[in-house]
Amino acid sequence: MNILSFLGLTVILGAFGIAFSSAEGVSASDYIQTSGMAVVIGGMIGATLLKSSASDFKAGMSLLPRCFMNPMSPIKLIDQLVEFAGIARKDGLIALESQEVSHPYLAKGVQLLVDGQKPEIIAKTLDAESDAQITREKHGASVWAYMGEVAPAMGMVGTLVGLVALLNNMDSQAALTSGMATALLTTLYGAVLANALALPIANKMRIQSEVEQLNRQIIQEGVGFIQTGGNPRVLQDLLASYIPPDQASKLSLNG
Repeated sequence: MNILSFLGLTVILGAFGIAFSSAEGVSASDYIQTSGMAVVIGGMIGATLLKSSASDFKAGMSLLPRCFMNPMSPIKLIDQLVEFAGIARKDGLIALESQEVSHPYLAKGVQLLVDGQKPEIIAKTLDAESDAQITREKHGASVWAYMGEVAPAMGMVGTLVGLVALLNNMDSQAALTSGMATALLTTLYGAVLANALALPIANKMRIQSEVEQLNRQIIQEGVGFIQTGGNPRVLQDLLASYIPPDQASKLSLNG
């Protein structure tokens, strides 16, 4: 579980909750304007659907839960690869079939080793899967980035809609109030959706994609080394070059 994601969401909700409920003479319900929400949320989602392909939109939605989970630590991944290297060197590659693998990309690499595939086949397969994952993650993050771009614009559209209603009903106090509320609140909705949700989510997806890309590079290097039957200590020293020195000191063999 990614504590910072949950903490950030909690702080956002708490801050806005306090702001909306503590304003003098205004209740939280006064900030709920159905027509304004329809313009901003509907316009944002509609524009995103119009811009995106079905696979891109699906990728964006499927990657959302990952923002609230931590990627697998490179330290844990290296320790597992070093352990597998020791098992393979002692009992052969087939012995890896009984090992529990938590990372799906590593599971793919181990399965290729157990199946006895040639090194070039393993390298091409893992490269192709990594490239496909990078593209999927990039397109998924772009969906949320576009939501962040279009939400303020839809807020401005809602503001114009409210102003039209306001100017056409200057003689009605109720219509004047409703039009002004729509004009102001749609701008608020657009700004909040963009800067407090969509853009942070897109950035988190990009960062986690980079971490996962590093993990896949470590796995590719480790799987290739395991197939040669090399020394686990040498493998750890090789893979330690992918992480900062202070993290390398936490690896199992170093500990």
